[in-house]
Amino acid sequence: MHVLLPRTLEEALEMKASAPPAVPIAGGTDLMVELNFDRTRPQAIMEISRLPELNVWRRE
Repeated sequence: MHVLLPRTLEEALEMKASAPPAVPIAGGTDLMVELNFDRTRPQAIMEISRLPELNVWRRE
């Protein structure tokens, strides 16, 4: 399993375009359950919890 660690949202989108099967995670609770019960085994995961663009809440 490959782990992708993008530093920006733009980089994450580029990585996802080049590796469509990559599963984005931001903590991974649901994915870890699936892995532990051997229900899924993704080729790659993409850690997105530290992307600054996704750590903003605003009301419009």
